[in-house]
Amino acid sequence: MPRIVDLGSRSERLRGVSLIVGEGLCSNIYVIGREEAVVVDTGVGNHANPVWPQLEQLGVEPEGLAGVVLTHAHHDHAMGAFLILERARPKVYIHGLDARRIASHLGPDLVEVEEGDIVPTEIWPLEVLWTPGHTEGGICLYAREARVLFSGDTAFPDGYFGRYDGESGSLRALVGSLRRLAELEVDAMLPGHGMPICEGAGEHIRLSHRNAAGWF
Repeated sequence: MPRIVDLGSRSERLRGVSLIVGEGLCSNIYVIGREEAVVVDTGVGNHANPVWPQLEQLGVEPEGLAGVVLTHAHHDHAMGAFLILERARPKVYIHGLDARRIASHLGPDLVEVEEGDIVPTEIWPLEVLWTPGHTEGGICLYAREARVLFSGDTAFPDGYFGRYDGESGSLRALVGSLRRLAELEVDAMLPGHGMPICEGAGEHIRLSHRNAAGWF
């Protein structure tokens, strides 16, 4: 079964944030807060990644789930949303360019976000950054004052970056997105796969940009 990591035990800036580590081809699931919780990405939603047992272990009840943010519409990040929607009615945030691939199944609480929109959480507001490249509607979420970035499949630790050879991917767009992220002040990076970087994440992002730019 997926394990849970209390990120607040690793960094004070991440107090109140937990990571559900998926099994197999499954994204990380981040849970922010408890009474009005917001989930960032939802995993693949298969029998090995059921979502609700882990949310309940964290003390998140269906009525206390306020929002779900999908960084993009790939199945390993988005399909768990349907398990969540079987029991709860959170707002579901996704960029409009990716929403068209999944929106008809997400119901009336879909919120199509774009650059500069704010997703409220118990801990800090999350600013939506449009970061195409992995998909055309990929987004990252930035807690500006806390210097925390949820990087989805755009940037990964140790200079890695998302694939760009999918249906709506673009290397040029990805390099541009990484360039923009490299200019931000980021201490903690919470990626879509792999373990979070709790300090010094900006250098990891700058390395991702340099590595991706080298493919031109």
